Amino acid sequence: MSGARFALPFAIVFFATNASATLRVKWDCYLPNAPVDCGVLRASLTSKIPFVATVSSERDADVTLTITSVPAENATRYKFDFVGRAIDGYSAQVHTTDKVPMSIDATTTLVRIMTKIERGLDDFMDQKEARGVEHGKLTIVLSDPVDSPFTGRPEQTARKWYVAPTLSGYLSDVVGVGINAWGSAAIGFNYSGATWRLQQSIGANYTQLSQPVPNTTDTATVSFAGANANNVMSRDLTRDHRVSFGVLLAAEKNPQANYFMRMNGSAGIEFDLFPRQIANQRNFGFRCAFGAEFQHYDATNIEGIDRQIVPRELCDLFFTWHFKPIDLGATLSENIVMKDIQYTSFAAVLSATWRVTDNFIISPWVSLQEINKAINEAEPVNVTLTDPKAVIEESMRSAVQQGYTAPFGIQSGLTVKYILGNGSLASEDQRWRSVSALR
Repeated sequence: MSGARFALPFAIVFFATNASATLRVKWDCYLPNAPVDCGVLRASLTSKIPFVATVSSERDADVTLTITSVPAENATRYKFDFVGRAIDGYSAQVHTTDKVPMSIDATTTLVRIMTKIERGLDDFMDQKEARGVEHGKLTIVLSDPVDSPFTGRPEQTARKWYVAPTLSGYLSDVVGVGINAWGSAAIGFNYSGATWRLQQSIGANYTQLSQPVPNTTDTATVSFAGANANNVMSRDLTRDHRVSFGVLLAAEKNPQANYFMRMNGSAGIEFDLFPRQIANQRNFGFRCAFGAEFQHYDATNIEGIDRQIVPRELCDLFFTWHFKPIDLGATLSENIVMKDIQYTSFAAVLSATWRVTDNFIISPWVSLQEINKAINEAEPVNVTLTDPKAVIEESMRSAVQQGYTAPFGIQSGLTVKYILGNGSLASEDQRWRSVSALR
């Protein structure tokens, strides 16, 4: 019987319209007193991975690889730093180490180091779409990091979400004065997709103020309970993510600001110089949104109105400097109720954020606000009260409400927050970051 031979056609095709199939590596190696040689490592890398090529300039490199060694107790510690090319404000980075005992021979050390290098370079060889063999042809598609999702630092998992619960409060109980207390609880949710972002938060707060009534053993007390919800949905309009469209929806009950209920919806545009900001980068941007707001007051406002719908405009100019591990930020905001240009307010916020870890942050902040005229200010009323306790309670209530409509105010505070999920997104994803329509 004669034998028959069959040939199976098999081809590999690389589509590299957005990226080159060759990974260009800027090689920087210094291993004093180590049992392995930099030249041997370099030759092993390019021979073992045929589509890896070394270049002499960082401008031509897709990734800069730095390998150094320092002596350790009865061992040598190797440090590996991988820094990718910055594309539209984003640069993937991988940092790792390996402690190799001196008792291990040079060949085994070489294998361990090569394994670390291969695993580090793996984050820069993203294969976004891999298809099986069809009609004898295997197609592999590569893409640039600009098309990858906002997933936070590479050393974290690929989670695209985080949840941030917050709880704060204050309590004072002085004999003869009464209880003065304040507390709030909130929870925020974020999901960062490749071209869109969703931010949501909901919270509640309670305040109780007390003062003694002179010449009596009685205490005058007023209390306020409020709640709020905020939603921000944004979609990128350009491939570099720098220009995005946002929709803001919010609602609150805030008796301290004379709001029985207010709800608003706005839509606008934002520009970010670096929409995905990494260490030692400075982001500058601005946003503006227009919409309508329904306002229902606890007490008739200064126009003698109980409820109304007003057009509103808000704009922010912001700057952030992302250090490691400190972030500095500054925002200048304005809010105009376009029913009357006099209803205008301005605010400036300065903050510093210390990232103790990616998920645990401590942030002191200070806010300066100038309110030209407040549409929610209660209409003055002339009420004659004879009961001393009622007089004090009315005075306390008016003082709190006036605090929200004062021409100028300064507030400061400290925020401590633990983030569940991918905490690095909270500082890296800049698109419509922490914006709220409740102003």
